[in-house]
Amino acid sequence: MPCEPDDVLIQRTQVGDLTAFGTIVDRYRTRIYSLAYRMLGDRDRADDVAQEVFIRVYKALGTYRMCGTFSTWLFAIAVNVCTDALRQKPVATTPIDSSEGGPAHESGGTDPHSAYQRSEMQERIQNAMGRLPDQQRLIIALIHLQGHSYEEVAQIMRQPIGTVKSHAHRARARLKTLLAPCMEEDTR
Repeated sequence: MPCEPDDVLIQRTQVGDLTAFGTIVDRYRTRIYSLAYRMLGDRDRADDVAQEVFIRVYKALGTYRMCGTFSTWLFAIAVNVCTDALRQKPVATTPIDSSEGGPAHESGGTDPHSAYQRSEMQERIQNAMGRLPDQQRLIIALIHLQGHSYEEVAQIMRQPIGTVKSHAHRARARLKTLLAPCMEEDTR
């Protein structure tokens, strides 16, 4: 069945079709993991949180009412699980100019030097994001990395759209300040 809508998959899951739920998991796994990683800064914790999100979603599908979009409901659960994880253990960061830990992963490019530079910059960006307050980091992850609109983020976070825009503006300004030394270093 090519690309069934979320609502159809949810209805099938609600009547016991585990294959339909597997399709939902496959559809959203990468985005949920990415959000968790951006929020927690740790791949293992992000993997655990992503699994917990889908467990909670599965358990709550019986109460899900199809008003609004499923992805908004799913990401609201993901935000709650990430917030719980942050309460248990806040994000650990390293200095932005530190080479400690090395790059997160190699990119698929053919030039090893360019791939290393890209992965090093990704690590610096993740460290800078780790220095943002939780709400600002979440908003940046949802808008700029996940591609959600301000309206969707406001629904996910249950906040007024003006508050979301304000947090996004402050977060971008803070990231710019935090990453400025790295950018100057790269232009030398």
